[in-house]
Amino acid sequence: MQTTTQTQTQMKTTSKLLKTQSWALIGLGTGALVWLSFKPNRIKTKMKFKDMKRRVRPHHIDRTQLPINKAGHPDPMDVDDNKMVEEGAMYSVNYYNDKKG
Repeated sequence: MQTTTQTQTQMKTTSKLLKTQSWALIGLGTGALVWLSFKPNRIKTKMKFKDMKRRVRPHHIDRTQLPINKAGHPDPMDVDDNKMVEEGAMYSVNYYNDKKG
């Protein structure tokens, strides 16, 4: 008889706990929905998730960035690279001349 009473008490306690947890989850979900309904909050949240992801998996960020090995120090013997830089420099000059004149 003692075991049956303890089991029933445990079941009631578990049932109350599940109801409390359910209401807590519903409250958190509703709060998140209201919070994310405003665009500045969505942006803040997105930035926080990106920051957390970067802290957890920093190598993932390194793979997605462009490899910049020669930035600012072109090799004088690399003709193709120097030609590309020259063409890029001429593009901005030509653009300025077209707008100015």
